[in-house]
Amino acid sequence: MLISFLLLIGGFIGLLGGGELTVRGASAVAARLRINPYVIGATVIAFGTSAPELVVTLTASFRGSTELALGNVVGSNIANLGLILGLTATVGALTLNPKTLRGETPAFIAVVILLTWFAWDGTVGRTEGLILLAGGVGTGAMLYFSSRQGDGEPEIPSIGLVLSIVFILFGFVGLIGGAQLLVEGAVRIAEMMGVPEWVIGVGVVAVGTSLPEVAASLVAAFKGQGEIAVGNVIGSNAFNVFLVLGLGGTLQPIRALSDIRGDLIFLFWESAFVLAVLYLTRGIPRWSGLLLLIGYAVYVGVRFSGA
Repeated sequence: MLISFLLLIGGFIGLLGGGELTVRGASAVAARLRINPYVIGATVIAFGTSAPELVVTLTASFRGSTELALGNVVGSNIANLGLILGLTATVGALTLNPKTLRGETPAFIAVVILLTWFAWDGTVGRTEGLILLAGGVGTGAMLYFSSRQGDGEPEIPSIGLVLSIVFILFGFVGLIGGAQLLVEGAVRIAEMMGVPEWVIGVGVVAVGTSLPEVAASLVAAFKGQGEIAVGNVIGSNAFNVFLVLGLGGTLQPIRALSDIRGDLIFLFWESAFVLAVLYLTRGIPRWSGLLLLIGYAVYVGVRFSGA
């Protein structure tokens, strides 16, 4: 048990340091290349912070732990919106450019609908995996064409482009390494408590692999980079479904033995709430962040009490 807790502490240290380096480097790159900060968050940072989900899902699939693989993706998306976006907005209200919001709404809706539709029967096969991968390509192309800032001159950062990229790379190392340590410790503790595999995936592992997003988003919020924080969360959800679940389902059909419809319904309405708040307030104010946190806490409590 002591080793498991030491792994958790080491994971937190790696995540915090990695989040600081990643956000600092990505913000500098966005300014120097005149790229919208939201797009940096939704692509570069989102891909890097989604790497733990990709590794965990593919590893679990090939080992036959398909419930863990699917639970990781569904649980991570729930945690990204409820825990990460909620916690980040509670720390500091987040704002989003209306033009950016309009451009990203189709991908946000597509992720929720496709995940709910494909995973409703508890399986994601090769055909569905290929469709998801194609959706990822389309989303990437859309982000590319909307990546240039249209207004104003960005403030030139004090660090150079090469050093910024080094920051991002080392930040990813800290994020991924920290997540691996934390997941290892969390899974050990969960297994000693006799928690079922789906609940481990949708709860413990999902939160563990989502902690890079927590670190990156919180650091972005403290630095006033609200668009990076929002972009990181929404982009990570898209990567989880299009890339992680798509690639996993294409290589090895994913199947859950547990009834996951309740989790999918919660994610659907959680996503609808976030989208409604974004359109009504042009951001995520503190009150909505608090509601997201409360909703997530209730969800985790119900899920583990029914384990």
